Amino acid sequence: MKCPYCNNEMELGVIHGGRDSIKWIPKEKDRGGILSYFTKGINLLEWYDSKLESCYCKECNKIIIDVPKQL
Repeated sequence: MKCPYCNNEMELGVIHGGRDSIKWIPKEKDRGGILSYFTKGINLLEWYDSKLESCYCKECNKIIIDVPKQL
């Protein structure tokens, strides 16, 4: 995949989850790690999933991911 910021080739990789889910939360709704469980956001990885495929650009230090379909 080409980086949308600098047009260099990106490296394919994965993001591994831990024991908690990983989700994106709007900055204005962020209440810290402990309360993030109760805050509505976009789930990127549930606690039972092992990994999420992503692309990394070494030039821009950016990671691009496809957001899983939300239920």
